[in-house]
Amino acid sequence: MVKKSNKYKSVVIVGAGIGGMCTAARLLRDGYKVKIYEKEPLVGGRANRIIQDGYTFDTGPTLLMMTDVLYDTFSYCGRDFDDYINLLQLEPNYQVAFADKTKITVSSNLPKFTKELAKIDEKAPENFFKFFSDVSEMYRISRESFIDKNFNRFTDFINIRSGARLLQKRGIYPLWNFVGRYFKDDRLKQLFSFQSMYLGVSPYEAPAVYSVVSYMETGLGIWYPKGGMYSLTLALQKLVKELGGEIYTSSPVKKVIVDDKKAIGVELENNTIVNSDIVVCNSDLVYTYKKLLPESVKLKSMGRKPEELKQASSALLFYWGVDNKLEGMLHHNVYLCKDFKANLEQIFDDKKLPKDPSFYTYIPTKTDPRLAPKGKNVMYILVPVPNLIGKNNWEKGIERIKSQVIKRLISEFGVDITKDIETERIFTPQEFQSKYNLTAGSAFGLTHHFMQSGYFRPHNVARKTKGLYFVGASTYPGGGIPMVALSAKLVHERILGDS
Repeated sequence: MVKKSNKYKSVVIVGAGIGGMCTAARLLRDGYKVKIYEKEPLVGGRANRIIQDGYTFDTGPTLLMMTDVLYDTFSYCGRDFDDYINLLQLEPNYQVAFADKTKITVSSNLPKFTKELAKIDEKAPENFFKFFSDVSEMYRISRESFIDKNFNRFTDFINIRSGARLLQKRGIYPLWNFVGRYFKDDRLKQLFSFQSMYLGVSPYEAPAVYSVVSYMETGLGIWYPKGGMYSLTLALQKLVKELGGEIYTSSPVKKVIVDDKKAIGVELENNTIVNSDIVVCNSDLVYTYKKLLPESVKLKSMGRKPEELKQASSALLFYWGVDNKLEGMLHHNVYLCKDFKANLEQIFDDKKLPKDPSFYTYIPTKTDPRLAPKGKNVMYILVPVPNLIGKNNWEKGIERIKSQVIKRLISEFGVDITKDIETERIFTPQEFQSKYNLTAGSAFGLTHHFMQSGYFRPHNVARKTKGLYFVGASTYPGGGIPMVALSAKLVHERILGDS
């Protein structure tokens, strides 16, 4: 049973990312006084925005699923999410182009989707429904027993009944092997496993439970907030301010102040001291431990040191404003290269820039033309790349990859933007490190292999330091907008329980 909170407790949150603002809103609803300090000029963390030469670019997450978590956040605060945002369900979800010139359109309309699958393998529709049934159950088990809950001890994680059901569904198999039980064609294996790359982990390493992302796409749908993904960030900012929260941008935190094993506030870069009863860090966890916390505060996560935590891969992002209709492309598009396995090995094992990159394309102007000048389009290209642990010639590599992407747009989608790019912004792993303090420039933070999932992921509370908590992709349940919003729900429950 959650205890009632002290209505006068003060909270400082380090970072105005999605997790930080969701936490703030919930705490404000319960009477806490909340101040958020954000180092950047705009709130949102990785979920940010660039406006350049008449084009509006979302910079971070572009796939919105599991919207029930966001509705729950606003509902808890006595608000209706629909009053703050206009959500549109995308149909179809996206198209995938393979290197052999075949394409498939992924849809939440299952009869339509199975017809697409049958073009590749006539047995695929029947096998898909078996797959869909199994992963939908896996999703329900995971939400109930492993995602929507805090862990105080290892026995909290060992839910015998749910664990047995998950094992029965082969939830801890490698994802690639799990998908191979249902589909024999390599293209279909890729189609139902590449989603783990959203979390910065290879489908050869990810546990099969991450197949739930594929279920979320088709079973729950992919959504788009009108005005761009940054509309979600603005909705949360508005909610926090309506509830009485204070948000200070361009206000980097220099350190968390700990006295006698208790967090008592923060010191800003301008040397201002802000006292509080509770500190919640929405900053990258490894950065937080190494740069913001005193050495006396130790990471209590399986006996590991912060630097021993494994970082996920990263992303190279091209933001292009183009004077091109982009006919034949959808709101979301994916290109999967010829040698899928070699591509993954180069990124995740060798830490090398891929020789033949796969990539994802987000064109929000297909749904929302207002984000670009009339008749023109916004293009967001995400290329999975290694983090900064490996040694790469990034300057030459970026130019090569840019050229390869443009050539693939021509060969796989029939779209030639060679002379049509009116404005460009490139975002690199180096900038993920410098702008967002993400360790090794990892766009996705900590990786999601089994030993960094659930109970084994860093916890949202510093047990030996009273009043110190963590929220965001670095703690459980993990990365992505819905998981980060759930992280906020869990740390809020933790704070109330400790009050």
